Amino acid sequence: MCFKYQKMVKAYVEKKTKICRKKQIVQYTVKFDNYTREVCKKMFTNYKNYVLLKQQINSTYNVTTRSPNFPEDVSENIIKFILHDRGDSTVVWKRRGDLYSEIEKKIECKSFISGGPTSFTPRSNWNIIYFLDARKWLTNHFVLYRCTLTRTSEDWKCIKVNKDQMFQDQVDQKRRPRLDWEKLYPQIEPYCEVVFDGALDFIE
Repeated sequence: MCFKYQKMVKAYVEKKTKICRKKQIVQYTVKFDNYTREVCKKMFTNYKNYVLLKQQINSTYNVTTRSPNFPEDVSENIIKFILHDRGDSTVVWKRRGDLYSEIEKKIECKSFISGGPTSFTPRSNWNIIYFLDARKWLTNHFVLYRCTLTRTSEDWKCIKVNKDQMFQDQVDQKRRPRLDWEKLYPQIEPYCEVVFDGALDFIE
């Protein structure tokens, strides 16, 4: 076998090996994300039934109990499946650190079902952050916003949390900045786009 051919074969084998290893890594990552659409639907339905039962009890017995927060695993996986439907099948749920995509890398997820404030950890960073407006979740209506600002970008650091402090001020104090959507969105709107607005067929 001539040297030129040997070199060509070696290069081909190395290329194939790299491709196989890359596929194995992707398969390994996806394999352990067992949170399917079926699981998401069951968890969503369980939460919905619980909330409706609490509302019924509150009304029947004239009591007031706090409504439970929207489960993080449900909201994060709703975002994951929306992104899958938009063409990014590499998005996986990491359980710690929200989502990861081969395309967008580390993805931060925030959701809200009321006008209350959303809190942010002072240490966590991200490449892309998504906001899921689930205020009409009982009627299966969701709006998903994609924001390209990272936590370490100057525009994000300068977000006003209150009249006296910016986001970075509270981070420096090791506090969790809290800001409701109505105050946050006008400050980040130039960097946001709506990527979904409507009903989710996989939770009905």
